[in-house]
Amino acid sequence: MPDPHESPVPFSPYISAITAGYQHCRSDPTGAIGAYIQGTPLVVLCPLFWGVSAKPTKRICNRVNEATNQFQSDGLSLVNTQVSVLLHELVHFYSEAASGVQVTHEGIRLNDCVGLNAEQSRLNPNNYVYYVFSTSLPPGLFELSLLIEMK
Repeated sequence: MPDPHESPVPFSPYISAITAGYQHCRSDPTGAIGAYIQGTPLVVLCPLFWGVSAKPTKRICNRVNEATNQFQSDGLSLVNTQVSVLLHELVHFYSEAASGVQVTHEGIRLNDCVGLNAEQSRLNPNNYVYYVFSTSLPPGLFELSLLIEMK
């Protein structure tokens, strides 16, 4: 007769990683929506994930302020959607798997992304998020005006 106190499922090596991911969800002061757990194939979707919209639902205009040569919008309404979070976290995973490099610097806002060098841009998850939305949303829902002068 099997021991009722013995677990029928072997201990998963990812249990501690998943626990750490959910601790990140609870402790992140910026309100984490998702987290890639470095060194694993795991992405944790935080409870906040289920409360954000699936995709952008309103017109997002990213025009440039000519006086400051900066985007007027921070772009956060794009990166705080379920589609964006999934893409962002998967870019973390695939960047690390393909290059062995863990992303340590991230540009989150549009203006942060513009300021990254080529290598940082390649590894920055939000560059991919902004690219996908700039090429896939219906006309007028996402406008991305070019910077007047690159810094």
